[in-house]
Amino acid sequence: MAKTTSFRVGKVRADLRGQIWYLTYQENGRRQRPRIGPDRDMARQMAAQVNAQLEVSAPTAFSFESIRIDELQRKWLDHHEQVLRSSVHTILRYRTATQHLLTFDAEQCPALKTSQISTHHAEQFVRYLRSVRVTPNGHPRSRKRRLLDNGVRYILVTCRMC
Repeated sequence: MAKTTSFRVGKVRADLRGQIWYLTYQENGRRQRPRIGPDRDMARQMAAQVNAQLEVSAPTAFSFESIRIDELQRKWLDHHEQVLRSSVHTILRYRTATQHLLTFDAEQCPALKTSQISTHHAEQFVRYLRSVRVTPNGHPRSRKRRLLDNGVRYILVTCRMC
């Protein structure tokens, strides 16, 4: 009996190249070809999962895109400004809160991507926030003080760290 080197599950085709299975499908008008591994059953299962996600127009398991923190902040603030039409003061508060994360990223762990943030980084970020000194009203000549607990909590919630 001949061993098949490819199969199809709906919109997803699986091909055996050497000893490794690859899936082939179209997502958002672009050809995707993720590497699955040597197990045929795993390739069939992943093909079925990706096909189901394509049928309901959901992002597939392989469509994850790693992004830098500063790029994520820019896109998030643009979304609030252009799509959600948040007030100017809300956007300024969000920008100020997320700027602490960008400053931490630049000082403590440069070139960190959002997918690489772990609980260890979150703990370091909280320590950083506890040590930073800010002016309470934002005026450059105001006396600086440490962030209050509610301020730290607001920054963590805005940065989605808690």
